[in-house]
Amino acid sequence: MPDDADTDSESALFTYGVPFVGVLVVAVGIAAAVPGAYGLIQEDLTTCGAPTVAVESPEETDRRFADSPPPTVERLDFAALAASERAAFEAALGDPIGEAHVEGPFPNAGAFENGTLVTYEGEDYYATVVADNPCFETAPLQFPLGVFAIALGVVGILTPPVYRKLVELERGLE
Repeated sequence: MPDDADTDSESALFTYGVPFVGVLVVAVGIAAAVPGAYGLIQEDLTTCGAPTVAVESPEETDRRFADSPPPTVERLDFAALAASERAAFEAALGDPIGEAHVEGPFPNAGAFENGTLVTYEGEDYYATVVADNPCFETAPLQFPLGVFAIALGVVGILTPPVYRKLVELERGLE
């Protein structure tokens, strides 16, 4: 027959230890599920994968270069830009802060990253990439495993009270 000290230590472990481990597993599950869920829906919510370009007016461009840009600044003609680059350039011209996202192919990304002069309607505009907007990478199973860990942790948290209720019911039937 087990002695009372053994029963008390087992009871304390079951009453406090199992729910504590359950809380830890829920915390780990939340830490995995939240970024995993964001990784699944981020393209619908944000502009990830679409760099942001800024375009300065011809006056600002003249002030920046004092009418003589350094030879290291690449020059591009507006007509030579890809359709997505042209659309972003024109959107940036109409934007109050002069920025727009490049949605689609970006073949001149290197020139824009270093800063470039784009000739548009006979005037030079300085354009550059101001934000890369990379997509957040997550493991494919991160979200489902996080949800599973949350469910497992909830089972651990609820096990002692459910067990006590079952024991109470059993004693009531005797």
